[in-house]
Amino acid sequence: MRVSLFALALAGSLAARAQAPITISGTMPGCADSTTVTVAEPIAGGRLNYFFSETPNEALVRGGRFRYQLHGSPTSLLLLQGKCAPPNWVYVEPGAQVSFTKQEDSAGHLTYTFGGTNAAANDLLGNGKLLNGGPPDQGRVIALLGTAPTAAALLPKLQGLAQPSLDQLDALFRQHQISATCHAALRAETEQRLLSWTSGLLDAYLTDSAASRLPLTMRRPEARKLLTQLFTLYNPDLPRYRLTALGTDREKASLIRRGLLAGPVPASHLWAGFRQPLAGVDSQLEDFDYEPLALQEHGVGSTILNAIALATLTPADLVAVVAAYRQRFPASAYSPVLARAVARAQAAARAPAGSSLAFGHYAAGTKGVAFTPTPGLDTVRTLGGLVRALRPGRAVFVDFWATWCAPCISEFSHEPALHKFLSDNGVDVLYISIDQPGLREKWATMAAKYRLQGYHYLAPPALQKALETTVPHVPYYVLFNKNGQLVQADTYRPSEGEKLYQQVRERLR
Repeated sequence: MRVSLFALALAGSLAARAQAPITISGTMPGCADSTTVTVAEPIAGGRLNYFFSETPNEALVRGGRFRYQLHGSPTSLLLLQGKCAPPNWVYVEPGAQVSFTKQEDSAGHLTYTFGGTNAAANDLLGNGKLLNGGPPDQGRVIALLGTAPTAAALLPKLQGLAQPSLDQLDALFRQHQISATCHAALRAETEQRLLSWTSGLLDAYLTDSAASRLPLTMRRPEARKLLTQLFTLYNPDLPRYRLTALGTDREKASLIRRGLLAGPVPASHLWAGFRQPLAGVDSQLEDFDYEPLALQEHGVGSTILNAIALATLTPADLVAVVAAYRQRFPASAYSPVLARAVARAQAAARAPAGSSLAFGHYAAGTKGVAFTPTPGLDTVRTLGGLVRALRPGRAVFVDFWATWCAPCISEFSHEPALHKFLSDNGVDVLYISIDQPGLREKWATMAAKYRLQGYHYLAPPALQKALETTVPHVPYYVLFNKNGQLVQADTYRPSEGEKLYQQVRERLR
């Protein structure tokens, strides 16, 4: 009888935990009050999405701390990022209570110490210890690929690269420090990291071996053999890899389409027909036609959400692609979300045109960007002409950014010191956004939220097109003197502090 009562009590405890909301809290020394942390979480029944959210997905920092409660109870990897929170991965499951402390040493190196549910595993994940440490891990894969000429010799070496991470997870599971679902999810994530790093490099080598500049000694047939073996061992189509956010399933589809990996030919090319309207967020939409239907459902659904978030679709194109999606996947978890987005887009198209003002100023203590009518700006096609038109007779430091650019937002934490230095030296700050026009409200809101003191301009599409060769990426910074002449392209970043300040002094001397 006691065994039965214990089993009932345990079942009740597990059920209560599953129903409890998931919360994430963090201690972030040095983060100013009202700084925000954005949490990318999946829609119910879908995958994590970096850009789209129907519900508020930000938490305010107060007294160096923030707390965020998820809107659902997924088993998922989440991405946290913000002005003073570099992109950081966290694993959650139903009922999870996750906490962490961010620490920075004198060299600027960040470490995270986790507490709560599956803390030991999140320590590995959040600190880049699961083959997710960025360029250094890619460099380790490159070095291994150059050590042998055959697939048979290289495969065990590559597997050995992932083994220490897998062994750590196995040990934590045996010691009952992490749950079975966490153990399985992060093992899968590590295996897919290995597949992602290696397949991307082999793809570049097979596509153009000279341009790839990889130190490989193997010939193309051996490279293709290794690619096949990796995708056989770590096939991203398998259910155990459903939580990964790495896009290895998409890489597989692309390789099949281009004949670098064997695979079935699609019965239809539905998504290839939408390549042009969705080119703003995905230049190879036809890859999805080579995926299994279950993966198409998530991949295409998430891509359409990205296009909605970044406002790259006309209302007519949005209606057409959503109709095709809902016809193919009528029971998809994405369908209701997409239907609501179509309704909002159609309502916006019928509404009277709002303010088209795209130039304004934000000052400390104000509620938002104060816009100023600037006739004729939409005809300017050069950066110098824009600077001379907006701030005649003033030296100007230009910051190119976008609302979706995490590195841009990370640099904003250095804005107060930069603003003081530039103000003391008679230099104006001009923030130029390369967002789409449909993101005007989000752009203006973020400019105020991050307290970006200075002048703001939402560059129209024609100017953005004209600046493509001048501004190769964001964030990007340039400096003009008071005569409107460019004196430094691609300056140091605000985070580089005194290096940037000295550069400004020298160029304006």
